[in-house]
Amino acid sequence: MGEVAPLPSFSKKGVKGVSIMAKVKITSKHTGPLSVKIPDLNFTREWMNKGASVMVEKEQLSEMMYDPGFNYMVESGMLYIEDMGTKIELGLEPEGATEPVNYIPLEDAQMKRAMTVLPIGEFKSFLKTLKYEQLLSLADFAILNELGDFAKATALKEACGKDIIKAIELNRLDKEG
Repeated sequence: MGEVAPLPSFSKKGVKGVSIMAKVKITSKHTGPLSVKIPDLNFTREWMNKGASVMVEKEQLSEMMYDPGFNYMVESGMLYIEDMGTKIELGLEPEGATEPVNYIPLEDAQMKRAMTVLPIGEFKSFLKTLKYEQLLSLADFAILNELGDFAKATALKEACGKDIIKAIELNRLDKEG
């Protein structure tokens, strides 16, 4: 019988001579489906709904940031990178940040609180901290949950152009008819 070759030795980098690519989790914060297609990088992925996530190699992610469409999705908050270290490396957050500064993800509980119990003065200040896509998400959340406080709906309409009261009214008419 022939000799059996020894198994490769493993290190933190994986098999000797082969490094394992670090992966980064990218989560959709958008209410509808999102797709990214970057032919130059042979990259195509879809996020079917809010909360869906995709793992991407860190090196490929840094190259993807040069694509204007993908960059917009990340910077506007439609897609959220979970790893703070990666966000700092990509220049999305300031050096030394431990919590998100430039983009703070909106959770449903925050949106509900903003549309219900937050005083109007604080609400208007809160709106100024949001990016345009987040304003649209907040408006969609208010419409879906029929949170039509008139003063807040007016402030949100001025900020993003969506008429929440009218949309709620149209949805109710659609359900009736």
